[in-house]
Amino acid sequence: MKKTVKINIGGVIFHLDEDAYQILQQYLTAINTHFSSSDEGKEIIADIENRIAEILQSKTSEQKQVITQKDIEEIIEIMGRPEDIADDAGEEHEEHYKASKRLYRDPDNRILGGVCSGIATYLNINPIIIRLLFLILIFAYGVIGIIYIVLWALLPAAHTTAQKIKMRGKSFKISDIEKNVRNEYDNVKDNLKNIKNTQDYNRTRSFFNGLFSALAVFFKFVFKLFAVVLGLAMIITGVGFLIGLTGTLIIGEPFMPWSHNFVDNQLIISDIIYSFTDPNTAWILAISAILIVFIPLVALVYGGFKLLLGIRPNDKAFAAVGFTAWIISIIILFVLGGMQIRNLALSVKDKENIIIEEPANKTLYLKAKEGFPVIKSTFYIFDSEFMVMHDKNDEKQVYAYPEINIVQSHSDQFEIEICKEGRGKNRIKALENIEKISYQCTQQDSIIWFDPVYSLRDENRWAFPEVDITLRVPEGYILYLDKSLEEQLDYVTKKDNYRTEEMVNNYWMMTDDGLAKYLSEKEK
Repeated sequence: MKKTVKINIGGVIFHLDEDAYQILQQYLTAINTHFSSSDEGKEIIADIENRIAEILQSKTSEQKQVITQKDIEEIIEIMGRPEDIADDAGEEHEEHYKASKRLYRDPDNRILGGVCSGIATYLNINPIIIRLLFLILIFAYGVIGIIYIVLWALLPAAHTTAQKIKMRGKSFKISDIEKNVRNEYDNVKDNLKNIKNTQDYNRTRSFFNGLFSALAVFFKFVFKLFAVVLGLAMIITGVGFLIGLTGTLIIGEPFMPWSHNFVDNQLIISDIIYSFTDPNTAWILAISAILIVFIPLVALVYGGFKLLLGIRPNDKAFAAVGFTAWIISIIILFVLGGMQIRNLALSVKDKENIIIEEPANKTLYLKAKEGFPVIKSTFYIFDSEFMVMHDKNDEKQVYAYPEINIVQSHSDQFEIEICKEGRGKNRIKALENIEKISYQCTQQDSIIWFDPVYSLRDENRWAFPEVDITLRVPEGYILYLDKSLEEQLDYVTKKDNYRTEEMVNNYWMMTDDGLAKYLSEKEK
């Protein structure tokens, strides 16, 4: 029994007996030697191997799995030898083997999928006839379109030389394969050389030139439209803010030194800022703040007009001046503002304890002094509401309520602690500011009088003083909280939950749990 050899040809595995393998190996070696030196040699060799594989597949079956020497000799007889190519070029020979035609799609002459051109090549007629027939049938019977799509999906495309030869039913001699490959190779080279002169190239170039021109016009229009919309938005926004701020400066004058502190009983926050700045630098700070806001708004409006009108003026010098002024204003604001803040950087507290003499029945009446001509006003910082007062006759004189806390004492003495807090650039200056805080608490028999307010200003400038009062009440003492203290009560230790307005004009007794409502004998 002869030895068999497994070999891969054209991507297909075959089993050959030893004699057949040697003959086929010599044949393939001769083909490689003959065609390897040419430019299109690799494609010719590949097509020859594919054709050999097709013939070998036709010679195998379930009963016959091994290729014999006779099979290889028949293939060589069909395909021809490389040395016969020169003879075939000089004269015509009778074809030794004709392939049966096979239906493929023709990708070289396609309009859509190459179905019509493939059928025409198979029938050896002009492709126009098949195309016209399909076109007529599409209008007559719409189902032909579905048939075309099905054929497109089912029929393979003739890409290789062997497939193209088989599509035309020509011989499969080596010389035919070589001739077909060389013709295709030459056609490709000619097309590449003359591609710029071909109608398809010109048509494609014209199409893409038109497409890019249309896209350029479209995007130019979109950009201009976007610039117009953006320009209008910038102008409207900038002008709106400019009008609002200008009107505020002219009518309200909140940043100006001559501005009133209160407008309709509302304290203007900018006046507070002016009040604690140095009067010598207030104008500089005000102008810097205005420029920091107005310069970007003017630039916004100016840029909006440039976008809207599509102009590009030579405005580099103008922009440089504006930007420089804006940067200088920011630096001035930070430097001068930092200097002012430094003057209030340190906070110092000073506490004063007042011992209250025990009254009869341990009952004390807590009241605020009268006679201060003040008007309540509200000012806001970041939406937080603060209550301040100003003098009826002098709006520049501003006051604040002290904060009164009532807690249980851990001793038998009724004690009042007055805590004053001052600020300054150092401890000495902060203590000096504390000494300027004027606030008193006095006892008159069973009545304790509290100053209703304390001044927030010293020498026409804010010093940010604070006054906190803590009443330490021993257990068993009775307190009467007068209505005049309603705004001053801050924290009160209570047995039950009462609102501040419920605490005033009532008697309260200090217990272990805090103040409890005191009922007289009549009320009981």
